[in-house]
Amino acid sequence: MIIKKLKYFLFFSLVCLTILGVESPLFASYEIQNFDNLDKDLSDLWVDDPAGQTIFLNRVSKRLPNYKKSFKRASEDLDVHWTLIAAISYQESHWDPKAISQTGVRGMMMLTQKTAKEMGIRKRTDPNQSILGGANYFQKTLERFPVSIPKTDRIWMALAAYNLGFMNLNKARQLTIENGRNSESWSDVKEFLPIHLDRRYENELFEGQNKGEEALEYVERIRLYYETLSLIEKNKALGLSKS
Repeated sequence: MIIKKLKYFLFFSLVCLTILGVESPLFASYEIQNFDNLDKDLSDLWVDDPAGQTIFLNRVSKRLPNYKKSFKRASEDLDVHWTLIAAISYQESHWDPKAISQTGVRGMMMLTQKTAKEMGIRKRTDPNQSILGGANYFQKTLERFPVSIPKTDRIWMALAAYNLGFMNLNKARQLTIENGRNSESWSDVKEFLPIHLDRRYENELFEGQNKGEEALEYVERIRLYYETLSLIEKNKALGLSKS
């Protein structure tokens, strides 16, 4: 009886595989439809920056595969998906392990010497070390925010803190409370973050520099990259990706 059932199972499996392997008009039409949906979803996300979309997708194709395993390994014990860490890295370095800023931060995750030392990273330009250090530093920053904050809001706040430092976000949250708003909502906190930064860096900014706008743009760009990667990975998981 068991052997008979096994034969039926194997036969049914073979039939399914055969059907799926045949590019019938029905399956072809379904796949084309979903390719079109993906393209539309991506175009909607990047409606304000189509040129940026082209560059990003090109680097997703050519650069990301070199580091995807590193992002996945670094994110194994984190509270976020590897695509978020990859999005942070793209914002920081465009996935260039040799990237360096005018202020001396460098590598895939643009770590300062202090942060690298804190995370046990010896060589910031080593992509694997940089990704691991940056991922762990983001997780550490995320854990500093109260768990009472909804996870999505906590992630956006942690992204801003990754860029600005936790203290600046904490001060912005205090200012949010002082103005009778919700310090556990990113949509509220982000209104008062620029106000705090303008006060904090009043005598340190270059002419025309707006640290508040830069901080909010930083979070929004990472959010865009993250949502884009999430869409691409979702389509790959469903077997609907072109690549």
